[in-house]
Amino acid sequence: MSEMVGMPIPSTIGVHLVRVTTDDREHRLWVAMGSAESAVSLVLDAIPEGWTASLLSERLTAPEVEALDLKPGEAREIRRTIRTT
Repeated sequence: MSEMVGMPIPSTIGVHLVRVTTDDREHRLWVAMGSAESAVSLVLDAIPEGWTASLLSERLTAPEVEALDLKPGEAREIRRTIRTT
């Protein structure tokens, strides 16, 4: 575990990519900050009932994570490109 402001932070906390499938079978990309186990739940809590969510194995780079400025427990849809290359 690493420490930040005197509080232990589990090393499994990170930013995870989650693919959401709408009722119309459209795919959307979401990000969630938490454990890998909680990422899908965070997104499911934010999307309409009936939509599905699955964890992706792709990882974001450190600059991409910084640009998102997510807080622990936060999930949001990515609607614009965050990659510069």
